Amino acid sequence: MDASEYRKQYEEQLERVAEQREGYRAFADKSMPLDERRMALESAGVLRDEDEVTEAIDIIRDREEDAELSAAALRSISMEVGKRHDLLDLVIGLLRDSGEPGVVRRTALQVLKQSSFRASVFNPKRPEYLAALRTVIDDQDASLRQQALETLAQEKDEYAQRRLLEGLTDPSEALIPPENAVQLLGYDIHAEHYPILREMVQDPPSPEAKQEAVRLLAADPTSKELLADLLRDKGESREVRNISASGLRSLAPVEFEQQAREIVLDDDEHDDLQATAIDALTLFADQEVLSQDTELSERIEQLREQSPSEKVVRTADKFISRQSEQ
Repeated sequence: MDASEYRKQYEEQLERVAEQREGYRAFADKSMPLDERRMALESAGVLRDEDEVTEAIDIIRDREEDAELSAAALRSISMEVGKRHDLLDLVIGLLRDSGEPGVVRRTALQVLKQSSFRASVFNPKRPEYLAALRTVIDDQDASLRQQALETLAQEKDEYAQRRLLEGLTDPSEALIPPENAVQLLGYDIHAEHYPILREMVQDPPSPEAKQEAVRLLAADPTSKELLADLLRDKGESREVRNISASGLRSLAPVEFEQQAREIVLDDDEHDDLQATAIDALTLFADQEVLSQDTELSERIEQLREQSPSEKVVRTADKFISRQSEQ
């Protein structure tokens, strides 16, 4: 290719890029139909040009603009937000402002979470960010409230932990459903939380909340008797008993193995709980001791041959295969 042909192709490419960028700029033209402006922003993707970023900011700040367009404009400058303190201030302000549309505030939180990974720029703004999140946890927008609490819980924020506990002890103060609150407590569980969780197991606000409470009690040595009782109780749900089995295996392996053996030998036990017990015995129990337990071995052989549950058959086969290696 000669120099003149190369120059011609290069100039054509520049023209195409210029035309394309003009198309992107349609998002800032209020005379254009709203759908076309949204499409222009979607086509633009990430905005980095200073003029385009400025135009996007003008849309975000204009309360008369369409909320979805403002949210799209905010997403388009997300990369720049993580580089500039002035833009971080803007987005934190959007998050705090209850007068802003919900979609804009939820997008603001997403952009801030993304920006938080740029520690060198974001860390000076982290106290303001966390303070904004604390104001949001009382917001009427349930989705925003949940996201803010989750973010604070991941940060091990003391205020958020306290509010979650208040909601568990007094349902009228609850910010989110109890099962979600228990999950979030798990990010920074403390010894003083366990009595509340044990009470919740005894008088659960919902089946899901009970399951989450049992899951966290697996880290509490003083709850091993409760977990053992739950595992023994055939009136409990299979989910709670399975979770209790996992917890008891961690806290009291000897007692768990005894109960697991009883579960396997019981003709009236649930298939999935028997599969859990067989699998745990295969993976964690002393195989030499198990090899001397003729009753257990014969029972597992019987389950492998006769159980209608594929899961039980599979775990029984694995148990027998491992025993054959002894």
